[in-house]
Amino acid sequence: MPADPRPRRPAEDPGPGAALLTDDDALAAAVLRLAGAAGCAVLREVPPALEAPPLLLVGADAGAAAVAAARERGAGEVVLVGCAPVGPQWWRRAAELDADHAALLPEAEPWLLDRLLDAAGGRRPAGRVVGVVGGCGGGGASVLAAALAEAAATTGDVLLLDADPGAGGLDLLVGADQLPGLRWGDLAGVSGRLRPDVLRSTVRLGEGLHLLAGDRRAGAAPGGQALGAVLRAARDTFATTVVDLPRGRLEQLGAGVLGACEEVLVVAPATTRAAAAACGTVDEVRRLAGTGTGAAVRLVLRDVGSGADPGVLADVVGAPLSAVLRPERDLEPCLERGEGLPAGRRSAVRGFATRWAATAPAR
Repeated sequence: MPADPRPRRPAEDPGPGAALLTDDDALAAAVLRLAGAAGCAVLREVPPALEAPPLLLVGADAGAAAVAAARERGAGEVVLVGCAPVGPQWWRRAAELDADHAALLPEAEPWLLDRLLDAAGGRRPAGRVVGVVGGCGGGGASVLAAALAEAAATTGDVLLLDADPGAGGLDLLVGADQLPGLRWGDLAGVSGRLRPDVLRSTVRLGEGLHLLAGDRRAGAAPGGQALGAVLRAARDTFATTVVDLPRGRLEQLGAGVLGACEEVLVVAPATTRAAAAACGTVDEVRRLAGTGTGAAVRLVLRDVGSGADPGVLADVVGAPLSAVLRPERDLEPCLERGEGLPAGRRSAVRGFATRWAATAPAR
């Protein structure tokens, strides 16, 4: 097969994410305004010698030959755009141009903004989302979430999301309550789509590790819409997002949040009563996540010296056993002093987190 003679952009410069073919100035102004909000560079034509951007936006006045040529040069998605009101001929034009979608503004502005944000981010794979939730009160989910995020940050950028307002605050747990950065109170009422770079203004815990924590002063707790918007942006920005989920409030967050998780770890003490309580949490996670998402629900037990058989407890809960964490004498004193997780190499929670991060798929 002969080599493709078209020049391609260097890997570090993805170039414009979209092209717009129209001579309608009003339509162009509306589209370019959305593109500016999305941070997406837009070409007003596709030069014959250049590979086409992945998103091709066309007005009803665009020629079929120009659209076909852009497809041949790599345009992955063709969207007919227009400004209301339009007549029946506009919809027929979508079929004539063999468009993948038709977006009528202003009603379709949120949808088109999503497409432009995706195009601005390029074609890199989305980051993974991992949820951690207590199977019962005091299960230790927040501690495990912090450990997983810290371990994953050794191989890629990570966002630790504090979505459990009843846990006292992840910033206190990791000793970051005085550090600057965006918190949930700054994102109150957010919905729709966030620009991914906004999340890099959250609390920075270290190299490659950010935290979006609660705001006790504002009393703000993330709702389902806000958390969903942040999760969508986080997947475009971070290799891994670890969410400390609120036991007892999963229903309020909605199916979209649980459905975004590739894996959910349910944490509970290794006792019969805790396992009985965790049954309801596991069932609720599975119901909200749905059956088609591929989310894996696993159990992590904390050994509290009860003598109960971990395998039997996992059977009671109905979830595969991921780990049994032995007690840590230094854990609570370190957390109480605001020092974060114990730094010792023999830490059970750090050891599990390190093994978990090492087996995670590459992104």
